[in-house]
Amino acid sequence: MKAMVMKEWNGPYVEEDRPLPKVGPLDVLIRVKACGIGYTLTNLRAGRLGGSVPRVIGHEIGGVVEDIGPLVTTCKPGDRVCVSFYLTCGHCKWCVNGRETLCENFGGYVGAAIDGGFAEYAKIPERNVIPIPEGIGFAEAGVTTDAVATNWHVFKERCKTRPNDRVLVVGAGGGVGIHTIQVAKVFGAHVIGADVADEKLELAKEYGADEVINVSGKEMSKEVMKLTEDRGVDAVVDMVSTKHTLEQGIRSLGVSGTLVLVGVAQNVPSLEFEVGRLIFDELVLTGCRCATRQEIRESLELVRKGDVKPVVMNTFPLEEINEVQELIDKMALSGRTSIVYD
Repeated sequence: MKAMVMKEWNGPYVEEDRPLPKVGPLDVLIRVKACGIGYTLTNLRAGRLGGSVPRVIGHEIGGVVEDIGPLVTTCKPGDRVCVSFYLTCGHCKWCVNGRETLCENFGGYVGAAIDGGFAEYAKIPERNVIPIPEGIGFAEAGVTTDAVATNWHVFKERCKTRPNDRVLVVGAGGGVGIHTIQVAKVFGAHVIGADVADEKLELAKEYGADEVINVSGKEMSKEVMKLTEDRGVDAVVDMVSTKHTLEQGIRSLGVSGTLVLVGVAQNVPSLEFEVGRLIFDELVLTGCRCATRQEIRESLELVRKGDVKPVVMNTFPLEEINEVQELIDKMALSGRTSIVYD
């Protein structure tokens, strides 16, 4: 099979001809039909998510079951499936309590600890394989496992968003941000989108933002307070997660507001904010670790019903993965991007 292999951290993908992976008792061999590529892989390629090299990366997989191990009972050859990113044990207190991404025996990530989807076939543990409902394409399903399901977890569990809550999405026009807006609208929220380019804000409005702010050269929190008559917002979801955006996000919160960090905060050792507000305004500062397998299933149902649309705006063949990765690193692509296979 053809595989694009990362042989060193931050190195290029190198094409190799590899034998088909042999399935173990609880493994599923997937013929990959599409694999999303996003900014998470920029962090993975730098070694920030652990794992080892050489490695076939890529976790937003949509494909068809080719073969199964003798103990696999939940799928069969020919089934259309996608994949959960986190390798978890299934029996620790976090797994059994519905918070498996906090697994005490966490085994790493698909595409980091084990080979992923930038190859014609991928061997994935049965536990990580999820059926794709009819009517959803392979690329759309792969993107849903990340960009939609993460946001479903944000609003369902981290923010506990209710109808008419005011939500600020920082990085609203990015590949995840436009899905954040859509999922927030499913919860009935009033959404303010913030970004630094007018074209990205137009995209944010197209996918449901009620109001937008171009924060280039502006103090975001002051702009938010103008829009909310100094009440602030009930939730800030930060896809950018720099020291500046996080501190501005905290200042944008109203009473009992929640800030959720989704983007990986690099080189942010500390934040400056009024600690007293944690008491007097009962603010919540938290993060989001992707989504559980059940939340992925729920997100796929949102897509099936048409409540959320995975925005796959760019597709490329596997052979162009190095050029695509460069564009992703520069954040030069709108919407989500997927590698598609013949």
